[in-house]
Amino acid sequence: MDADIYIDALEKEMELRTGYLQEEAVETIYFGGGTPSVLDAGHLQGILDLISRRHGIAKDCEITLEANPDDLSDEYLKAIRENTSVNRLSIGIQSFHDRDLSLMNRRHTAQEAYTSIERATRHGFSNISADLIYGIPGSSVADMSYSLDRFSELNIQHLSAYHLTIEPGTVFYKKAEKGLIRPISEEESLLQFSCLIRRLGQQGFLHYEISNWARDGFLSKHNTNYWKRKPYMGLGPSAHSYNMVSRQWNVSSLTQYMQALKDGTSFYEKEALNYTMRFNEFLLTSLRTMWGINLKETGTVFGPTLPEALLKGCKPYIRSGHMIKSGDTITLTDKGYYISDAIVRDLMLEEGKR
Repeated sequence: MDADIYIDALEKEMELRTGYLQEEAVETIYFGGGTPSVLDAGHLQGILDLISRRHGIAKDCEITLEANPDDLSDEYLKAIRENTSVNRLSIGIQSFHDRDLSLMNRRHTAQEAYTSIERATRHGFSNISADLIYGIPGSSVADMSYSLDRFSELNIQHLSAYHLTIEPGTVFYKKAEKGLIRPISEEESLLQFSCLIRRLGQQGFLHYEISNWARDGFLSKHNTNYWKRKPYMGLGPSAHSYNMVSRQWNVSSLTQYMQALKDGTSFYEKEALNYTMRFNEFLLTSLRTMWGINLKETGTVFGPTLPEALLKGCKPYIRSGHMIKSGDTITLTDKGYYISDAIVRDLMLEEGKR
């Protein structure tokens, strides 16, 4: 990929979408998807300068770069720190076990993962998030504890932990079909998730969303804005955007994306959000967080009859200890997190019913 040609396409998209954010200054910027660290410091800052000119960047803007451990050399980190406005790193550690990393076809080793965080800290990055995968075939609670011990030594500020999903067509799926790996049991998955909650709580992390923990003052602004349903604009192939009334997503092919912008043809699909879709998204994003659902806000946004119906649906889960009601706010408990998908499905509106 020619980075300059790609950035020209991004600039064209920005030009076409002027006004999408209704003149609001950009509060967060996230270089993610694929491997954005293939862009050098000059290209990254060039994109930031374009955003500043087209949309305006807030003074306290959180600017995150997603990267793999093996991309974070001393030279690259030094260039990013000294020549860009990037102030947060999200590093795809995944595991501190070479066995797991090999199984997931990761390029880095456990030692390289550890060293990448040490190196980033040494270069002055003080807001570092790491990704961790749990529920890996063959893994155990002891393995999880070992990885959390390594994170504790490194004193990171934020951790995102996701359960491994075995999707059709993936390497994991094919290995499972051949009997080469056995998906982890539900009981073991719950034990590992419980270990995450317990250990990170002991270390002073705030469990502010089902899959995310942060030290005080280091909640991800970018993720939080998403869960609180603030409008956002995504640029580039596969990027998604949301403005509270519709959602749109760009074509996934880089070649097709750049050609469409060059030719002036359509490069995205769009979906209008109706009442049911907006409520179900409100429900899903709210219940994933420590802020939960506020019944007064629900009534203001979706009408006066919905809070009563929602509360009625929540009462069995409140009685069972999966949810808790405090004033006008309903949140999931740790116990509720274990069955959050089932709870959300139960509370969602059916299309055409209000």
